[in-house]
Amino acid sequence: MKIDLAKIFLWKKLKVYNLYLWEKEDIARYSFFAGMTIAFLGSLNPWFMWPLGIFYIIVVSMLFALSMAVSRSMTNAYFNRYDYIIPLLLITVLVFYQSFIRSRSLNDFIADVFHVIIFYSIFRVSLSELRRFCDFMSKAMGAFLIVSMFFYFLYLAGFPLPSRDASFLTSYSFTNYFFFLLDDRDIFTIIPRFHSVFLEPGHMGTMTVMLLFTQIGKWKKWYNVSMIVATLISFSLAAYGLFVGVIFLGLWVRGKNVIRKAFYAVGILAAITIGSFYYNGGNNLLHDLIMIRLEVSDGQLVGDNRVTGDFEADFESLMSSSDALWGRDRDTESFGNSGFRVFIYDYGLVGLLLVMAFYIVAMYNPRHLKAMTAVFIIAALNFIIRGYPLWYANFIPIYCVAKCAFDSGNLLVETKKETEPYETS
Repeated sequence: MKIDLAKIFLWKKLKVYNLYLWEKEDIARYSFFAGMTIAFLGSLNPWFMWPLGIFYIIVVSMLFALSMAVSRSMTNAYFNRYDYIIPLLLITVLVFYQSFIRSRSLNDFIADVFHVIIFYSIFRVSLSELRRFCDFMSKAMGAFLIVSMFFYFLYLAGFPLPSRDASFLTSYSFTNYFFFLLDDRDIFTIIPRFHSVFLEPGHMGTMTVMLLFTQIGKWKKWYNVSMIVATLISFSLAAYGLFVGVIFLGLWVRGKNVIRKAFYAVGILAAITIGSFYYNGGNNLLHDLIMIRLEVSDGQLVGDNRVTGDFEADFESLMSSSDALWGRDRDTESFGNSGFRVFIYDYGLVGLLLVMAFYIVAMYNPRHLKAMTAVFIIAALNFIIRGYPLWYANFIPIYCVAKCAFDSGNLLVETKKETEPYETS
């Protein structure tokens, strides 16, 4: 299996000593791709970006400003879309509302300005470049995860690897093996959950599934196989649920026989489930981390533990009071809470309505109603489970699917030529 790393990372033309010979299109593309990559990764908090904190958005904004400045003098503008006004207005209202309603500091309002600039660039860039970025990000992430999983499996095999202690805020403590993190809570487990260099298995698993959503029809490619394997060994119930949704919605959008595929999938899942209960007497990772969480107890799914008991009681109190409209201040140091209830607690029902309005306007694509419907379903599932609608790693891939999936396009419809021109307006 031949892997052209130069092609993957766009280094084929990247010759520093020939900087003055670079074409404007290359400068605009490299700047935009670099900024998008930093924004994408920054929202996931990989360990090597912890020192930057929220300041990564300044670097991203500078790269986007450079890209847009160069684009102005190009014959074919790199930022050539004009359907950005309403979604830009809504995202501006949303991010400033979030800061204002929680009485954040001046620095938070300044950060909001940079976030708006980033979203503005995403809304303005040519759709062909947005699609190319998702292809690039899939290849880059697939390549990195191969390396990360290689060292992870070396660790499982007992090879001594260099490491150091690492912590993030007061809630996370890791042993950092540089190419992957090991949660200190998993040190004594037989097979610790894999989450590469990111904070949680759910962070990585959700990100890989979102990228795989942009790659439907091409999952046999080596980089997509890498992301699928990483998703599976994350043992993240959230990632598994989203992955199943992406699989079936992708089949539906592409006009495949969903019912027949569903029967096959149910049969495979039933065999895996039965096997997990019998293998080693049920003492195995799949049974302990996934299957027992799918059991129903007292009418509630055991795995529905996105919030702690204390938070759930406080949330019920919120929803029965006038605070439900605007939300309440929350102890951000508390650990173990995520999902849509946390978002509503923080920003209230008004915040929820603003998010819904923003997504509806941003993702609207009447030229491919099936793809748009699939995007809304995946976005809703992701919000319910994870509760981070504005994370770039969540937003960019599904925005790409919504905007680039045309009836004659090749985002959700496999084509023979990957270099076929994309829709750009």
